[in-house]
This record gives sequence, structure tokens and C-alpha cells, in this order.
Amino acid sequence: MKRNDKYIVLDLFIIFVSLFSCSHQVNDNTDSLADDATTTVASKKPFIDGTFLPYYLISDWGDGRWELELANLKKLGMHYLILTPTVFTDKNNVTKSIYPSKYASNTYSDNDLVENCLRNAKKFGFKVFIGLNSNEKWWSWWKVGSEDWLYAQMEHGNKIAKELIGKYKNRYSDTMYGWYWDWEIDNLNYTTDDRQQILIKALNTNIDYLNQLTPEMPRMLSPFMNYKVGHNATAYRAMWEKIFSSIHFKKGDIFCPQDCIGAGGLTLNNAGEWFRELAEAVKSKPGLVLWSNSENFDQRFWTSATLDRFIKQLQITQPFVSNNISFSYSYYYSPYQVNKYFDEAYSYYIATGNLPLLPEPAPAENLRISKNKSGKTELSWDSPADLQHIVGFLIFRNDSLIANYQYNLYQYCKTTYTEKENLKAGTYKFSVCTYNATNGCSTKNDLRYTVMP
Repeated sequence: MKRNDKYIVLDLFIIFVSLFSCSHQVNDNTDSLADDATTTVASKKPFIDGTFLPYYLISDWGDGRWELELANLKKLGMHYLILTPTVFTDKNNVTKSIYPSKYASNTYSDNDLVENCLRNAKKFGFKVFIGLNSNEKWWSWWKVGSEDWLYAQMEHGNKIAKELIGKYKNRYSDTMYGWYWDWEIDNLNYTTDDRQQILIKALNTNIDYLNQLTPEMPRMLSPFMNYKVGHNATAYRAMWEKIFSSIHFKKGDIFCPQDCIGAGGLTLNNAGEWFRELAEAVKSKPGLVLWSNSENFDQRFWTSATLDRFIKQLQITQPFVSNNISFSYSYYYSPYQVNKYFDEAYSYYIATGNLPLLPEPAPAENLRISKNKSGKTELSWDSPADLQHIVGFLIFRNDSLIANYQYNLYQYCKTTYTEKENLKAGTYKFSVCTYNATNGCSTKNDLRYTVMP
């Protein structure tokens, strides 16, 4: 697939970014790639410096696709890739790997995804954090096993790390840059002293081994939080201060919390409070670095987040962190993965420090309601003739958002919404609008519908 010619204008504005960090000086103890950065148009604006590459995204990428993706990330000023996990065990207890490994029953792909990633990352000067093992039992290990199961998983990860070093480190010494700890820690299940002690021992089992095996490679940990359950922000800070006091993190290791806005664990209104508290916790561990893992999706519908929300996320965490990565630019914003307008809007932001001022999108047409063969209410509409800048449709029932459909890479989008349950008797107002990558919406098309008792 060739890059669309419409990107050329934006590329002229941002091509210089590929040589420098467009975000900010990475004020930490890792070897920064931004030390020689010149001042960009938007030097004080927050940007992301890397993206997660989940294994399922890259399973069928050939070198041509890798080059397209990494060239685009490079133009956007990114320097880091997080490839994770390399070995994983599913809920059926089947273990697979993304590279030829003696520690898995079979491989996820016919391709060696670690080799492909490192080889192409080296061409473009990216630094890669590599995840080790994960297991679905992590989410309930205290119910189905014991702490011994968790410690065994850490030992298993150590063996995988040694195997990965033996296979790839000599050929990709600078590119194979750091380790990513795949096990996600939250503010609900690790609030008690006994759980915290188990967690500390598990972390140190892995960290001590890696510090000896690869003392030059930093470690990244990316926990999450949910304000609706478990510890509040202040208690979560205290929890991490206690853990940090016993964890053997070394200078330059990275604490990179998920900002949790895409998943709904935090909001634009309270994320700053949580990161402020976590920043204080990180200060209690000399040499530990604080980054943010910014979520560019909307878990309610598993759609790409509009850029207005994503930039607000970066602005909220900016006072507290020294760098930002994202889960996942490559999955939710890449012009080779989703609708191109998300990448175009972010590219414009990189070049200017502001989001583009887009015209109001053309509205949906011919809104109609019917019953399908199963008797369910079905709402349908037609796409507008002019799809310029349109990324999708928002569907409302009585002014409450009930669905979000987005155009895919090939400008296809679903134009029918079906109620999951039969509607109760009453009159309903259904509405549909189109919207663009910065959340500018068209005029709503409304239709009232009455269900008889």
C-alpha cells in the first residue's frame, strides 16, 4: 500500500521532526534521544514519544508494512516501541510465543515477530522495550492458585529473558533497549499488606535477575487505576511509596502509569489528581523516572479517541511526567490501520502545536426506523456524499450516546444500528450525526419513534 499523496503537504511541515524530539527534553536518567533537539513550532506542547505494538497487530506485517509504519512514527517524532508480550498463556492454559521459543507449545505467527520488529526498528533508529511473559490467571491468581504460582511465573519470565538475549542482543544491542513488565497492577487487588508483600517479592524475583543479566537495560512498569473502586489517589500514592521502598528498581527505570481515560478508570476531571499523587510517590524512589501511558481509544465502543480528548490527556499529565507513550498510536491512529484523518490531525498538531480547524462535516442522510426479522428496532441512515474529514457516526437515543461507528481504512462504515433488547412502550427520539477527528459534529438528524404498549 502506497502512502496517500494528500499526506505530502503535512509531511513538508513535519519532516524535520524525524531528526529531533518534538515533545520535550526527556528529563530522566535514560539516555535521551532528545538532547540535541531544536525548538519546534510547538516546543511547549506535550507529545507522545512512543507506541505499544501488541503482538496481534503486527502478526502479518512484512518489511514493507513495517517501513511504512515506522517512517510515519519517525516523522511524528517518536523514539520508542513497546513490543509485548513475547510469550503468553491464554485462559485455556495454552502457551504461545511470538518468536521461536522452547518455552511455548507453539508460535502465534509463522513470522518471528521479535526479529521483524528489531530488524526494522534498527533501520529507523527506534529503541524497543520487550515484554516477557503474561498469563490470564494473573487477574485471579489469588483465587485459582497461590503466591507460589506467581513466583513461578517470574522465574519463567527470567528464562524467557535469557533466551531473548541469546537470540537477539548481539545483533541488536542498541535497538533491544529495555524490558516491559506485562503484569498490570491496580488500586483494588493490591491494597492489603499481604498482597503487597507478595507483589514485592514477585517483582524483585524478576528485577534482580534482569539487573544482573542486562544491567544496562531499563525496566518499564505500567500500572492502572480506577477511581470507582479500591484506593483513592492519596491511598494509591501511599501504596506505591511502600512498594517502592522495597523494590530493587535501579536508576533510569521507568514508572509509566496508564492514564486510564480511554478505559474509563479515570476522567479528564480527576486524572491530574492521580498523577500528582503518583509523581510524589516516584520522588520517594531516587532515580526512578515517571512517564505516562496515554490511552487513545474509547473502551465503551473500542473506537479511536478523537484528538481533542487525546491532547487534553497529554496536557493533564504534562506537569508531572517527563515523557509520554501511547497505547496505541499504531493500533488506533496509524493511517495504515484506521481512517487516515486521525493521523492527519495529529500530524498537524505536531507541526503547529494546535489541532486543525476543520469545517463542519456533512450530516448523515435519510434517517429511518424499522423492525428487523427478529422484531428488534433498527435505525438506518445513508452516508453523506461528501466524506471529507468524516471519521464516523454518533448514534443517540433520547440524547444519550448509544453507539459510535467509525469509518475504516477503506472508507467503509456501518450505517445500521439495532437495539439489543425490545424497547418498552413509549416515544423515543433517535439522532445521528457525523463527526471528524477533532470531535466536530454535524447537525443531528432526529427521528421520533413510538412503541405501542
